[in-house]
Formats: sequence, C-alpha cells, structure tokens
Amino acid sequence: MELTVKQRLMQFVSYLGMGQTRFEAETGLARGYLSKLKNEPSPSKILSIVSRFPELNKDWLLTGEGEMLVADEPHPVKSFTHGVPYYDVDFRLGFDLMMNDQTARPDYLIDFAPYNKCDVWCNARGDSMAPTIANGDIIALKEIADPSFLANDEIYAVVTTNDMRTIKRVRDEGDSLLLIPDNKAYSNQRLPKTLIDKVYKVVGCMKMF
Repeated sequence: MELTVKQRLMQFVSYLGMGQTRFEAETGLARGYLSKLKNEPSPSKILSIVSRFPELNKDWLLTGEGEMLVADEPHPVKSFTHGVPYYDVDFRLGFDLMMNDQTARPDYLIDFAPYNKCDVWCNARGDSMAPTIANGDIIALKEIADPSFLANDEIYAVVTTNDMRTIKRVRDEGDSLLLIPDNKAYSNQRLPKTLIDKVYKVVGCMKMF
C-alpha cells in the first residue's frame, strides 16, 4: 500500500531519531502540527523542512519515488583514520582540558566533509540554545585564535578565566560581550572581555549517532 506524504514524513522523523515536538521546533512548525496534519504540508512548510534537513529528498517525500535521502548529500561517518576528533565529554565539563592532555585520546573521529576543518566535536548539554542546539546534540568547534573581534549574532562556545563554559550567541559591546540564548526562557548576560580565556566558533551541530 502506498504511503501518504504524512507517513513518509513521519518515517523521516523516525530516521532522525527525534520526537515530533523537537522536529516541529527545529523546522518552525507549530507544536502539534504533525499530529493534526491530514494532507500533505503546504509548499511553505515543505520549504521549511528541507531547508533545515537538506538531506531529505523532497521528491521522495511528495511522491514516494527514489530514496529518502539525497544521494550526494554528505553524511557523518564514524572513523578511526579520517576526520575530526570526537570526545565523549560535555563542553561545560571541560573538553578543552582533555584536548590539552597528551595522554587523552578521542573516542573516535567524525568524517563529515562540511566540518572536517574544525578542531573537535564534543557534547552540548542544557537547553538555553534550544531549539538551535538541543540537550544531547554534538557540536563541531573551531578555536578562534584572536577573540578580540567576534561576528555579532553568531554562536560561540566561550571559556572564561574562572572556568565557566557556555554556548551562546554573541554581540560585541566594546569592553564586554552580550551572551544571548536562543531559548527566551533564559536571560541575556554580559561578560567582561577581561574574563575571556578561550573562544570557539560553533560551526556545526547534529544529533548523537
């Protein structure tokens, strides 16, 4: 029996390994949208979905023809020979200390072409950056050699001299940085630049394998 568009969409959500609520949040759909969906999504909703998940084959979603995933879309692969080191440690718990420990070894490498120029993958915890970065996602980080200038409204992972670690959007305010969470249940914070120890650009984010 031919699957409906909704059934194929739910199959993709299952493939991603995330719940409907998180999928709706990450694609800009209203909470409960999938449960209420009777026909196929409108063109604007489909655009929102494929923009967030470019690996989804739109033709397969709409017609059932072809494969679920776009054939030439790069996918992350665990490796022990190629890619960027992944440490199974939370950013907030000090992955940078492990990186500087010559005896520490990564759990494995992640070979994912768009992010293979990053320095490290590690875990994100907390929900202050949800839905952009959810609790349990893994993030690709690139160390910023000179943090004196940071692009406004981009996401950075900041380590302070008093050993605080946080992931936020950043806005330069002269002598301080304004740290801005995506989750509006949290408040903005100001961080004096004198307290900055290290800064990493958050280049990529994905779910745990």
